[in-house]
Amino acid sequence: MTTPSQDSPLAMHTLGHSGLFVSELCLGTMTFGGGDDMWGKIGKLQQRDADELVELALANGINFIDTANVYSGGNSEKILGQALKNLNVPREDIVLATKVLGPMGEGPNHRGASRGHILTQCKASLKRLQTDYIDLYQIHGFDPATPITETLEALNTLVQHGHVHHIGLSNWAAWQVMKAVGIAEARRLCPIVSLQAYYTLVGRDLEREIIPMLQSEDIGLMVWSPLAGGYLSGKYEGPDASGQNRRTQFDFPPVNRERGSQVIATMREIAAGKELDGKPVSVAQIALAWLLHQRAVSSVIVGAKRADQLLDNIHAARIRLSEGELTALDNVSRLPAEYPGWMIERQGEYRAHMNQ
Repeated sequence: MTTPSQDSPLAMHTLGHSGLFVSELCLGTMTFGGGDDMWGKIGKLQQRDADELVELALANGINFIDTANVYSGGNSEKILGQALKNLNVPREDIVLATKVLGPMGEGPNHRGASRGHILTQCKASLKRLQTDYIDLYQIHGFDPATPITETLEALNTLVQHGHVHHIGLSNWAAWQVMKAVGIAEARRLCPIVSLQAYYTLVGRDLEREIIPMLQSEDIGLMVWSPLAGGYLSGKYEGPDASGQNRRTQFDFPPVNRERGSQVIATMREIAAGKELDGKPVSVAQIALAWLLHQRAVSSVIVGAKRADQLLDNIHAARIRLSEGELTALDNVSRLPAEYPGWMIERQGEYRAHMNQ
């Protein structure tokens, strides 16, 4: 039987305003089950290798695992569900998250956030995951063709039936999240507890509108692609950069390379002065450590193709950045001023001290 470690350095956070405790690192499973398709460019791990990664994650204090029905056409969910069975993991020890939105068949009703698609796909995900309930069920993106009310009422039905315990969103704009929050409150539907979104040192767009909104509404933030599709490993910048890498085949998420190279240079300087267990700290670990120092972040999703990659990611939680180091990273990666942010800051200067 495999259970999450009780002696892990990983912190536990409540997810938003829920009573659900999740580890500050979450195991992402996008690398599970890919074939000769887009998903295969991300990862092709099959059952044996996936079992090893899941076991390693649990042994190092991760209790939170994220997947999606669309990953590898459902194979990621199947492999994850079987891994938990193979490892004999007690269901209540795991926080299991999955998502719905993307196409799972031909035709307009096999995709999106309509009531029919949500209810059908939840049932399919439960079967693939070999479980009776999903801890966190997330809408994978915004569906402009379906009213938000219909989506929220479908999710509420799943919660009432016990198939889902909590609901979240992913890749929604701040105004869309707030509209959903208002509808849920007005209709007394289950509340939104989390948003899964992209956030890195080379992608701080969330700080303009989304993070202030999340903090105002006490909604948890789960970060996907914390290394910007591998870019923040540092291996794509500098004289030793390889021409054959994942981003040459799948250049996502988009990165401003001119600004990014300056960020990586600063990260290299910070990493050069640190060690963990007698080993030099990597640029990738600095990127993860920076995210774990951000107050708005509930959990950072880390994926891997190999056990050593996953362990390196987990060990990043042990890195402590000084105020000076955080300031240096902030200065080199800060977003350029944009309206209305600069005007709000200017007009609020004379009252800012009253809210501290």
